[in-house]
Amino acid sequence: MVDVEIDRTDLRRAVGVEADVFTVTPIDPGLRLHSVTGGVFRVTWGSAGSTGSLVIKVVRHGHDADPQALWVSGSTPNHRNYWKREWLAYDSGLLDALPGQLRAPRRLMTTQPADDETWIWMEDVEGRPGGTWPVADYGSVAFDVGTTQGAYAAGSAPLPTDEWLARGWLRAWVDALGRHVSLIDDDGAWAENPLRLLVSLRERFASLWSRREDLLAIVEAAPMCLVHCDLWPANLIAADDGTTVAIDWSQIGIGAVGQDLDQMTLDPVWMQVMPGVDIESIEQVVLPSYLAGLQSSGLGVTLEELEDWYAAAAAAHYGPMLTTWAAQLAEPDWVAFLERRHGRSIDDITLDKGRVIDRALTLGEQVLGSV
Repeated sequence: MVDVEIDRTDLRRAVGVEADVFTVTPIDPGLRLHSVTGGVFRVTWGSAGSTGSLVIKVVRHGHDADPQALWVSGSTPNHRNYWKREWLAYDSGLLDALPGQLRAPRRLMTTQPADDETWIWMEDVEGRPGGTWPVADYGSVAFDVGTTQGAYAAGSAPLPTDEWLARGWLRAWVDALGRHVSLIDDDGAWAENPLRLLVSLRERFASLWSRREDLLAIVEAAPMCLVHCDLWPANLIAADDGTTVAIDWSQIGIGAVGQDLDQMTLDPVWMQVMPGVDIESIEQVVLPSYLAGLQSSGLGVTLEELEDWYAAAAAAHYGPMLTTWAAQLAEPDWVAFLERRHGRSIDDITLDKGRVIDRALTLGEQVLGSV
């Protein structure tokens, strides 16, 4: 995490008053940050007669020891993880003008302290974070996401054309995960704890991997919209003003209707936000609600079409995580970090990961069998 030194002049520009005192506190300092995010900080300030808080996100062009790491920062706009993408989304005003019920935190200011470092000064959103929601709450959030993406897909809001927006994000993700696919044939690795718990998924994954182009073709045939590509619970807030707020727009781009849903349905289990929850129970809340949001914005699609797009995206996104997880289990420091963060054994975590991969494979098998 980078150090931040707040300039009082900048703070005055952001909040509109001279702050007599302020404090800076890291948000989730224990999270292992990747090379695009330098840290997220809450600034609490006070002046004569008023107090408040804001959030600063440091977006940087960091350097990763592994040039093929999943979250290594890219230097060019066409890179899946282009380092400056989120800052540009705020700086351009794009995130101030989203249609529908989904919104981003209100931008206060954007600054660039260095060539390889930018800051987003934004609203400190008050509300209920996604990590605290029961399954029932996912319905209203999915509806809100649908209203926004439906507006773009139906043409009532023009799709942005900025070159820095991600394009083909899911395809690039699948390509990145392909580096570990050879592990599927390593019999020795699958005999070890805890990977042996997932051995039954090997053959199914290999079969689905051979048809990944078919899955991507189904996804890419859906109507296009603005996508977030990281709508897991930690990046969602049910705001006190009645809106749904999404944070961390570092992967924002042009993608397919339904492409964002798998991180609302599968990631709560994958990321241990809701360990043990029944995945299909989340799907049964999210998909119809999202469809209603799409339709309210004028996009005429059926539940059957949406289910196919969702299934193909989920299978392409999470199916290849089987061999990526196998590679991660070979890193003792990473395993220790996960056990500390989640307070669970790596065997229990692996069983939950296996449920996600199993569901992704099932969805892929179903959609490929229907086309």
